[in-house]
Amino acid sequence: MKPSNQQQGPRWHVHANAATMAIALSQHLQQLSHAAIADYGSVRIGLAGGSTPMAAYADFAAAMLPWSQVRLALIDERCVPLSDAQSNERAIAAAFAGVRAQLGAWQGLYTETADPAAAADAAIRDFGLPLDITVIGMGADGHIASLFVESADYDAAMDAAAKRAVVPIRFSAEEGKTDRLSFTLPALLQTRRVLFCISGADKRDVLERSLDGRAPQYAVARFLAGYDSPVDIFWSPA
Repeated sequence: MKPSNQQQGPRWHVHANAATMAIALSQHLQQLSHAAIADYGSVRIGLAGGSTPMAAYADFAAAMLPWSQVRLALIDERCVPLSDAQSNERAIAAAFAGVRAQLGAWQGLYTETADPAAAADAAIRDFGLPLDITVIGMGADGHIASLFVESADYDAAMDAAAKRAVVPIRFSAEEGKTDRLSFTLPALLQTRRVLFCISGADKRDVLERSLDGRAPQYAVARFLAGYDSPVDIFWSPA
């Protein structure tokens, strides 16, 4: 699974519905995981939160894999405890409940400490970078991970010279949003293989405009412009 230059552009995997997309994404993730284990002895996988990839995660968790060689990490999180329904880790952990005890590593991001972003950054460095595979979702506003343009931390997180892998993504009280933790753009760009998982016509439009240069302002556009390894896009209309 050695990275290769992405000369042909992203590969689209279009599916009629979310159920078939989830199975296809899971199968591709299994194939890439086996290849990474063959190449490196283990596979490090970054997982996006949100509802769209959860069925794929559950299908992947039901596969026959050497789980002791599989290392999973979240790429973004809300600053809430695991008991909170908004927690990405809580939802992803439920998908992997059947195999979590067998995993080579499991790394969440949020801990209730004085500086959760610094703790998460240190934990991810101990986990190991680069990631071999990252599943990335995307919002209709073009954000990936928790790289929200309205956060005062956005520019630092998107800086090509950023030294940290994980940074805080904070919001003003007026925005009424929960603060988050996110992989930085440079940390995401290190990933050897990327699998996008999106649904809906609105998100496809955002992604297509990001790919052809019509919407360079989006976080996803900046990621795609800087990423030179293979990208697979799994999409369904709903």
